[in-house]
Amino acid sequence: MKDNGKRLKVLFLSQRFLFPQDTGGKIRTGKILEQLHNHYQITVISNVESPKDDPYIPQMQQICTKFVPVPWKEIPRYTVKWYWDIFKKSFSMYPVPMLNDYSPELEHAVLEELRKEAYDLAICDFMQSTLNFRQVTGIPKILFQHNVEATISWRHMKRARDPLFKMFWWLQFRKMFYHEKRESSRFDAVIAVSELDKQRFEEWYGLRHVYVIPTGVDTQFYAPRPEVPEKKQIVFVGAMDWLPNHDAMLYFLEEIFPRIVKEEPEVRFVIVGRNPAPRLQKLVQRYSQVELTGWVEDTRPYVHESAVFIVPIRIGGGTRMKIYEAMSMEKAIVSTRVGAEGLPLTDRQHLYLADTPEAFARDVLALLRDEAERQRIGKQARQYVYDHFRWEKVAQVFAEICERVVQQKASPAYDEERVMETH
Repeated sequence: MKDNGKRLKVLFLSQRFLFPQDTGGKIRTGKILEQLHNHYQITVISNVESPKDDPYIPQMQQICTKFVPVPWKEIPRYTVKWYWDIFKKSFSMYPVPMLNDYSPELEHAVLEELRKEAYDLAICDFMQSTLNFRQVTGIPKILFQHNVEATISWRHMKRARDPLFKMFWWLQFRKMFYHEKRESSRFDAVIAVSELDKQRFEEWYGLRHVYVIPTGVDTQFYAPRPEVPEKKQIVFVGAMDWLPNHDAMLYFLEEIFPRIVKEEPEVRFVIVGRNPAPRLQKLVQRYSQVELTGWVEDTRPYVHESAVFIVPIRIGGGTRMKIYEAMSMEKAIVSTRVGAEGLPLTDRQHLYLADTPEAFARDVLALLRDEAERQRIGKQARQYVYDHFRWEKVAQVFAEICERVVQQKASPAYDEERVMETH
């Protein structure tokens, strides 16, 4: 971050309140803002749901100069009202996730703040928030994209077995594809979280101003605890109200875990994550060896005591921060290639990659039984993320992109270049 005597004044829209930092997106955004806050004047606008979020509001001082809360009430998941809301929204021209995160009050707060104050840059966090940014003009704008959202819809469609669900996800994919293409082109730059996502933005949507930041990890917070004895235990960490995580657990419990239990009946499996769906709760009841924790304040104790960390994701996009966190804790990891997608990792050097139920079960069993191999791969993984992916390095790249966009927008040649792109 350049020390040129001028502190950029940045407006940052995060539709979801950033605390507690219990999802990958919240952690990535929060850690980057925490670093940028030391150099820029940052105003964060986000929804706040009382009383749930109230205890965490003081923590916003760690990541911004000014915080603008917007009252909001989320419909509880998996309720009749929630399903009815999705059904109604499915008839809109917009994808359901975009409508879920749109709020007239939030949009008004963004426009009002820009009217009252002079900002150098406006950043929209996640594609889902873009409907709240439609009327923002006259200022350099960046879209921070944690995923290529159309990829997720496409993979849901490919995995769906029920014809109605397949049709639903096909329609959502079409809507998401065109919405993502249209909205991302309205920004002066898009920040992606992997080279693969950057390539998709360029190939699918014809974008030219796409930049990449690496995925980061807090290597001090996620540090190894060699004094904690490992149990014959497998662990998965992730918000269970995110559909790719939900699908991953159904896949693991239905197709992989039975193979593991057959050979190691005493093994335990812990699923750590908030808001598990009723279907998953029912499935877990089949196994006496499985624990479903729900939301926890700190996931690290569950990871420390587990011998193997798994990421059996089949649908996701973007990058899995949970992998770097487990690597930083010196954990042996088994992941699908989709789960590790976008991360510059090597099979058998940083983690194990397996894409079939048979291979996944075989690798988990091998690591459960071989302590020396777990230690070897865990130590290599820890050193790798410590050397390359600390948050200070990630925030430095993010800041350089912000400064470049502001400088380019101020250049007379920039307007001519943008006109040429649209023809």
